This record gives sequence, C-alpha cells and structure tokens, in this order.
Amino acid sequence: MAGHDRRASGWNGGQVAGLVLIGLGILFLLDTLGFARFVGRFFWPAVIVAIGVVVLLNATQRDEGASSASVPREGVSRLALEIAVGAGTFRFAGGASELLEVRSSRSDIATRLDREGDLGRVSLRQDVATWPTTWRGATDWEIRSASDIPTALRLDAGAGDFTLDLSAIPIVDARIQIGAAKARIALPQPRGAVEIRVTGGATRLEFHAPAGVEYRFESSGGLNSVDGRTETPGYATATDRVLIRFTGGASSIRLG
Repeated sequence: MAGHDRRASGWNGGQVAGLVLIGLGILFLLDTLGFARFVGRFFWPAVIVAIGVVVLLNATQRDEGASSASVPREGVSRLALEIAVGAGTFRFAGGASELLEVRSSRSDIATRLDREGDLGRVSLRQDVATWPTTWRGATDWEIRSASDIPTALRLDAGAGDFTLDLSAIPIVDARIQIGAAKARIALPQPRGAVEIRVTGGATRLEFHAPAGVEYRFESSGGLNSVDGRTETPGYATATDRVLIRFTGGASSIRLG
C-alpha cells in the first residue's frame, strides 16, 4: 500500500541550492556575453552574497513556530517504528490515542506510514533540509506511541538529550543507535523475551527497570564504565525478561 508522507512546509535544501545555482548561472551568462572582467573580480563575493540572501530569506519567511503531527491507526495492530533525529532534546513515551503523536518546538517533523496488512511501518524523521534553522538552536520534541500495539522500535539519533520511556509500550524488539549524547531509557514491561540493542559513541546512558522487570546487561566495545546491577536475581528463570546488549565507545552506563 502506498505510504502517506507528511512534513513541515518551508524552504528545503533543494530550493536553496536551486536559487544559488540560478545566481551562478547569471554570473556565467555575464561572462559569456563578454563581461569577463566583471566576473573575475566579483565572482566569489557575488556567490557569498547570493548564499547570504537565500539564508536571510529562509530565516524570515519560514515559519519557526511549534508544529505537530499524528499518524492514524487505520486498522494497524502491529507497529514497526523507525525514528531518525539529529541534535536536540527528544522525549519518547506511550499514551498516544493515535498510532503516533509528535510535537516539536520547530517545523521539522516528517512522517510516513506504509501498510502491510495489519502491520504499520511508520517512519518519523527530523526534517533537516532547511539547514539554516539549526543555527538558531536545537529542537525540542515530544513523541508518543500507542500503548496497546506491539512495537518494534528502531531509533537512529545524533547528539542530544534523549529520554525513552518504554515502560508503557509493548516493545517486542528495539534497536537504538545514539551518537555523542545523554540518554535515559526506562525498560519495557516484557511479554516474553525482549532484546534491546544499543550502539553508542561517547555517551552517558541510564537504564531504569520498573518494579518486577527482570533484565540482564551485556556490553562490548570500547572503554565502558558500568555502575549498578548487570543482572537481576530472577532473570535466568524468568519467561518475561529483557536482555540489553550494548556496543560502543567510551561510555558511562548506570543501571538501576
């Protein structure tokens, strides 16, 4: 089934590049018409001015207010959720009335839904095509997912501050990749054996286990400092349990 793509309106990277190319084309046209001396003296200053004009237009014309988006349920009973974000503050939790609900302090949300029977594949990403907006500070997102739909989560995140509360989401599998960031992850209430794979750079991670959740933590890779219990007493015999596998560079990890 064809997907539905929703994104914030505004200038994008292609439009910016197009206007710059138009400016360059005008300069080369002047060169062709015999204004070589003009082009030779003013080519690079003109390029800088052209880029500055585009950036200024982008800054003044683009709506930088808060934005929101939602993905309807549309009969979905299983969810494969992929999130790709860059720099900023991001909070993810359950409790959505729709399949997914997002609010941002900027107009930088892009979503897509593809249906495969009862499986909904949702792509949520931070629209960074309008790159000049990043000069005015990082974004702030709140993401909520449905609490009654089994969810396979994929998160690809850059630098920032991340709070992932999975305790109210029926997570069946999670793959989390984080760059230079700080992240707090509340483990899900597992149904069966649930595996959470985390890959990180220079990160500071905190894992919190709700009462009664049995878990085990394994790490490999660089110089990792681990503080806290790496395995709960009942993990080995539990049917419902969480296995955390971490691979990364120089990271500080706290479990509790």
